[in-house]
Amino acid sequence: MNAPVLSAEARELALAGMGASRLRKEDARFIQGKGNYVDDIKMPGMLHMDIVRSPIAHGRIVKINKEAALAIPGVHAVLTADDLKPLKLHWMPTLAGDVAAVLADEKVHFQMQEVAIVIADDRYIAADAVEAVEVEYEELPVVLDPYAALQPGAPVIRDDLAGKTEGAHGKRDHHNHIFTWDAGDKSAADAAFDKAEVTVSQHMYYPRVHPCPLETCGCVASFDPIKGDLTTFITSQAPHIVRTVVSMLSGIPESKVRIVSPDIGGGFGNKVPIYPGYVCAIVASIVLGRPVKWVEDRIENISSTGFARDYHMDGELAATADGKITG
Repeated sequence: MNAPVLSAEARELALAGMGASRLRKEDARFIQGKGNYVDDIKMPGMLHMDIVRSPIAHGRIVKINKEAALAIPGVHAVLTADDLKPLKLHWMPTLAGDVAAVLADEKVHFQMQEVAIVIADDRYIAADAVEAVEVEYEELPVVLDPYAALQPGAPVIRDDLAGKTEGAHGKRDHHNHIFTWDAGDKSAADAAFDKAEVTVSQHMYYPRVHPCPLETCGCVASFDPIKGDLTTFITSQAPHIVRTVVSMLSGIPESKVRIVSPDIGGGFGNKVPIYPGYVCAIVASIVLGRPVKWVEDRIENISSTGFARDYHMDGELAATADGKITG
């Protein structure tokens, strides 16, 4: 039996494309307050984590004093990079082939960087303990402009990269240069520009923006020391990547790592990265043998989540005189 042949107008109406009202499938439970977000998750014996963050953009950590924080009733631990080093968890891989400090290792590289974590009975005790951790910094010159960052005398931000000429994606030509990506056929492009009747170029700046989801980032990590299984509920748009990186960091086989991404109150790309807070909550659960919850507050999210854009772009076109683009 042949399907009926629809007119263009009837086909467009049947497809119900751009501008058409769509049937919503997930709204009922949300408008009834039955969504299931990370911060809704509660587990027996669950502890709470909060983060000590750097108020300065660049500096050496002279001293961290935990005593006052540890003296607060309900505080179970205060951890720094020095506590993670024996576990080889103080640095982690990034999705761009680089590495990043889980907790600032001798230096802070940006304002609001994670310096220490506090584990406590509830989030309010943890927040009080964060205020009680005393960190002494030796401030260093900062870099605000990407072009200034690549000048010969620019401050060295990442000491671990100083003097290295190779990066994850090729040659590095400056101590603040992380990587270069090349794509396409350079010789063909050069030939097109050599023969072009017309070339035009433009420099464009695409300003920095914040994804600003309704829900901030967070997780609940639960390690079972008997079975060796790790379950983490997490605000992630890419749970499979999280599982791989967590396995690489912890040494727990991927088959024993379960990443659950429940309802997410907006992502917009900033819930793809693996933030130090996730790693620290997992480490704390492994060390303490109890579930650990970490949820950012709004200021943390606005200050330290994965931003977007802030691109400086140079575009160039090769074309014929009548406007056909050739390169």
